[in-house]
This record gives sequence, C-alpha cells and structure tokens, in this order.
Amino acid sequence: MQHHRLVPVLRAFLLLPMLVLPVLACRIVPPPWPPPGPVVPRPPRPVFAPMETRLHKATIEIRQHVADVLVEATFYNPNPQQIEGIYVFPIGPKAAVSSFNMTVNGRTLEAELLDADKARSVYEGIVRQLKDPALLEYAGQGLLRARVFPIAPRSEVKVRLSYEAAVERDGGLSRFAYPLLSARPAERQSIGEVQIEVKVQADSAITSLFVPGFQVESSREGRNAVARFAAKNFVPDKDFEIVYGQANRAVGIDFLTYRKGDEGYFLMAIAPDSELQTQELGAKDITFVVDTSGSMMGEKMDQAKAALRFCVQALSEKDRFNIVGFATDVDPLAAAPLAADAAGRKRALEFIDGLRAMGGTAIDAALESVFKQPVPEGRISLVVFLTDGLPTVGETDVKAILDRAGKAAGARRVFSFGVGYDVNTRLLDGLSGRTRGYTSYVRPQENLELALSSFYGKIAYPVLTDLQLDTGGVRLAKMQPTVLPDLFKGAEVLVTGRVNERGIHEMKLSGAVGDHRETFRFPADLDGSMRNAFIPRMWAAGRVAYLQEQIAQHGENRELVDEIRQLGREYGILTPYTSFLVVEEGVAPERLREARAAFGRAEGQVGKDESGKAAVDRAVARSAMQPGGVNGMAGGGMGGAPAPAMAAEALATDNSFDRAFQVAGMRAEEVKDLVRTVHDRTFYLRRADGIWYDSLIPKGENPPIDQQVEAWSDAFFALVRDNADLGRYALLGQDMVVRLGSKAIKITFPKE
Repeated sequence: MQHHRLVPVLRAFLLLPMLVLPVLACRIVPPPWPPPGPVVPRPPRPVFAPMETRLHKATIEIRQHVADVLVEATFYNPNPQQIEGIYVFPIGPKAAVSSFNMTVNGRTLEAELLDADKARSVYEGIVRQLKDPALLEYAGQGLLRARVFPIAPRSEVKVRLSYEAAVERDGGLSRFAYPLLSARPAERQSIGEVQIEVKVQADSAITSLFVPGFQVESSREGRNAVARFAAKNFVPDKDFEIVYGQANRAVGIDFLTYRKGDEGYFLMAIAPDSELQTQELGAKDITFVVDTSGSMMGEKMDQAKAALRFCVQALSEKDRFNIVGFATDVDPLAAAPLAADAAGRKRALEFIDGLRAMGGTAIDAALESVFKQPVPEGRISLVVFLTDGLPTVGETDVKAILDRAGKAAGARRVFSFGVGYDVNTRLLDGLSGRTRGYTSYVRPQENLELALSSFYGKIAYPVLTDLQLDTGGVRLAKMQPTVLPDLFKGAEVLVTGRVNERGIHEMKLSGAVGDHRETFRFPADLDGSMRNAFIPRMWAAGRVAYLQEQIAQHGENRELVDEIRQLGREYGILTPYTSFLVVEEGVAPERLREARAAFGRAEGQVGKDESGKAAVDRAVARSAMQPGGVNGMAGGGMGGAPAPAMAAEALATDNSFDRAFQVAGMRAEEVKDLVRTVHDRTFYLRRADGIWYDSLIPKGENPPIDQQVEAWSDAFFALVRDNADLGRYALLGQDMVVRLGSKAIKITFPKE
C-alpha cells in the first residue's frame, strides 16, 4: 500500500512517489523558496492548501524473480490556482527496471533517470525543504522523475504508472519492498484510501508469507500466494515489504535473525507445503463438546448447531468423531467415536438437529466423559470444547477441574471456544495451555457460526504433531511459544526467541506423521539482517503475553511482574503492569503519588477477575500478542504490532484502570499516544519538557547530552550519513534524545 502527500507551493509542486527497492510512491512537494536567481526583493511565500491524496492503489504481480507493479493514484488540488509538479519515485539500488511508463489524465509523460549520487542530493534537498525525514530512507538510490503540468484548480489528477523490477533473494527468502513510507503525508495528513494487492507466483511451493508491520489478509496455495492490505485515512510509517519462503519438501522452515549489538533475536517460521493432498495427512479422532445449557438458548444455539453441521460435513473419510452435548447432564452422540462415513454423518446431523438449550453447566462431567475414552495409537486426538458459561453443576472449583483434566487428557489436544463474557478465562486458557491447544473467544457482537467454522478450518488437517527441535548445540533462549504446537495444513507455526551465537548452523525439526516420525534439516544463519528489525518487538510481545498468562493461571509473582515491566518499557508494550510506566513519563509531578496508588489498586485486580468483559478482553489481547496470532496458528500473513493496540483497548475498557488513568489526569486511550516505536526503538514523551526519550535511557534520568544537532542542518545530515539508523529514528519528527552506542544525541526540530 502507499501513501501520498501533497504540500503547497508557489506555482510548482513536486509530486513525489517514492520507490523503495523495487517500488514507488507519490506525493507533491514544493520547490525551494525563494527561487534561484538574482537577489531581489521578493514577496512573502504564498500559502497554499496541501494537495489531498484521495486514493493510492498498488497492484503487484510477482512471477518468480520479477515484479510487475501498477500504481494508480488520485490527487486533488483544493486551491483556486493551477499548479505544476514533478512526479518523482526512487528506484532501489538492486532494482532492474526493464520497462517504465507513466500516464497522467490520459497523457503519457517522459521521465529521466538520476543515478544514486544525484538522487541523494535531490532527496536531501527535499528533506531540508519539507523537513521530512521519511525521504532519508531512500538517499543513495536511483531516482525517476517526470514533470506534471498542469494540475487544474479544485480538480483531481489521476496518475497511472507501471514498471518491472527484480525481486531480491536474501538468505533463502524472497523480498519485495513497496516504498509506502516515501508517500508519508505532510504534517501527518492521511491518505484517503490505500489499497495494496500482491500476487505471488513462485517457482516452487510457498511455505511462509510475512508482511512485517501490516495486518493483511493472505492465503497460500501451492506456488501461489495473495496478500491484501486496505485502509482509510492512513498515515504510513514504514514501507510495505512482502517476505516469502519456498521449499520443495513437505514442510518448509525459514529462520530469520536480527542483532542489536551482541543481542540476537530469531523468528522461525514452520509451514507445510500447501500442495499436500488431504489423503496424505494424518488421520484424527475429534470430539466436539458443546454446551447446551439454558444460557445458549436462541441465536447462540442456532449458530452453534449450524457450525457443527459444517464441521461434520468437512470431516475426512479417514477421521473418526463424536459429539458430546452437556447441560445439567452429559449427552454423547455415541459411546465411542464413529467413522466419518455417510452413515456416521447422517447419524450426527440428526443428533445436532435434536440439541436443545436448557439446564445448568456440568463442565467437569463433560470433560470426564471425553477423557475416559482411550487415546488411539497412530492418530491425533483433538477436542473442541465450546461453552458460554461458568461451571454450575457438579465440580465447580476451577483449580480442581484443571488438575483433573490435566491428568486425564493424555495426548489429546484441547481447543477451547469461549462464547460471550460469562466464561471463565482461567479455565479455558488452562485447558488449552496444558494440552498444546489454544483458546478462541467469540464476543457478543461476533458471529459464532462464522468464528467456529473458521476455527475448525485451521485444525481440520494435522500435518505434524509432537514437534521437536534439535539445534545442533546452539542455545536458543526464552522461546515463544515455550512448547512447539502441532502443525496443521494451511497454517504456520511462528517461534521467536533469543540467541547469542553467530554463524550458520544446521538444525533439525522432527514431528510425528501418523505412526511414524519425519525429520527436516535446515540452515540457520545467526548473524542477523538489519532488515529484520521487526523481530525483537515481536519476540517481546510474545514473551509478555506468556508471562501474563502465567500470572493469570497461577497468580502474581514479583519476578514475573518485574520482567513484564522491563520488557514493556523497552519495547513499548502496554499491559496492566506497564501502563503506569508510560503515565509516569507524562503525568504532572503533583499527581504522581495519588496516581501511583490508584494504579497499584488496579494492578491488584489483575488475574483475580476470571470472567466478565475485562477478563475476556485481556485474554484476547494476550492471544493477539503471541507470535503469528493465537499460539502461532494465525494461518495467514504476519502482522506488525497489533498487540500493543489491542492491549491498550483492553485497558481502556477495564473500569479499574480507567479510574486510575483519570486520577493521573488523562484518558485511558491517551496513554498509547505517549509511546511511539520507530524502527527498532521505543520513545516516550515526557510532558514536563515535551521531549521524546529513547527507552534505553532509564525512566526519569536526564543524561548528559554528548551532541546536539538541529534537524536538516549540515551536522544532522553528516550524522545520518554515518548512522543510517538515526535517519529512521528521525521519523519521529519531534525533539528527541536517542542513545547511539554510549552517547546521548539530542535532535531538535525547527518549529514552524
């Protein structure tokens, strides 16, 4: 996707679509003022309303190693004057542009290609003029440029541009970056509508697909994959980069690393070849355990029955299954699993039609009836457990139910499905967490039938179970998830962690396929790539979610709370335990003591509320913070950092924290605005001095400044040329103190 910005100017504008690596973006920027020429008295610079970017659409088709890119953009000139502009877009240093054409309102334009040195001076000139650090990302790349004239007053201009560029190979992965950042609107204006669609046709099966930092809809099928991103009123803060892996074997494994000094982080993606045929996959025994208590009456029961019909019809003929309804009593379809043949399905559909909602909720008895059945050899055994309430019949103590279930479940995987806010999150998360399953929650406004059908689609076809990783002696620390989950067709397992060793090492992943095991060898490059800067925060979010889960299940532990606070501050992750660290940076000193006490009281409730809206919202936020979504079972593209936003949403809807925020003199939703993440760093706003401080600088510390520069000065550009990351951090665009090695660098931004 891409974004554009149009900035007013005298009579000329630069419409600048920037291309990162093999792509482009657009916007309008003003020429220098005063214009070059003899020094004579000149009138004040005219003031124009910024041009608006109403639509930016990119269609990218990747065939093996070449990308065909079509960019369509609609700009609107709100001024009463006619203007002209220059359309500029960057060409990546490794791009091979084999063809290029651009049409504006039906007229084909000629373009010139500038080499890297000339392009750098152009970029830096625009940066100085527009005070726009986004363009620093492209300094040193080639540049295509074309004149656009006229742009009529109060009218739209439509740009259509197409080109071909090479796809980069990096450590076994293919990468293509679309320079969305170069279209970052001026003064954080937004793009009206952004649409990006990427279609990939590879030369072998696609096993993993990432779009770091973006929430995309994606799918993989054999050698083909599609990723789509759409947003309205969007301000880009990074380029749109698609990363995908390929393999000529049943399971593909990609191992990516990133280093911050001596600290290493890794992301391992495990995904099956989506061309595997269903009959090649392991057979399963699956039991659907469905709450039919009185609280399920009405629409919930109708939707649950419709979803069950779908699941039964989708069973493989190799599968066996059972359905257990429970209310005050337990009512199984059969005493033992049935074959998923025509007769078994017919019997099940008749049973589903007869389900009625009434009575209490005998959760313990329902689980006991399932777990007393023997676990079959050579088949994976799954349990889908759906409930909308708390245990009210028989054993009602959650700890006792979990202890019994943990001992009796054996090798079964329990996938819990909570409906509404009256469920016990400790019970459902505990059941799943102890059995390598996971929990999904359907909140009142969501459709149960769609959610359960989609959920079943992710677990219908197990590929590998009981995954084991042999690192060849390399120590991988603080892995998330701590136990590798099973691998299902169409899904992927994402694992993050820490690693300090370097070099290329061979590792092995093994797993059970029916009654035998298979082993897959793969190289792991531990030296790291700067392009994988998204990995540390992804790991930290997963680690925080794991620690919060431990607290929710077992109660508060000071060491766990302290680790959450440390990770939350360094990586900008909002949780019940880190929100006050953010507030302390910005709260007025006279309110600090009272606010601290209020947050202490709110924190004391964490883990105690096991049911209700706040408990469910927190459980959903924890799941979203796990790598790849819910325990790595996202089944689609990898997003950037939805977890902090979801955690902030959960906090904002928690009454105890909302009151604490009010004591601090702010609204709950304002807290996340005090934290910003740029590249691999997190910054906090200290409202006392209005400066953003690097999280590597201890909270409250005012470090001695080793160097202070004004943005856009010669000294600033000299620093950026020597420290490429500094140019990325400058995207913050406001007075900041950043740690570079052992030095504290202060950057001040001119005030308009």
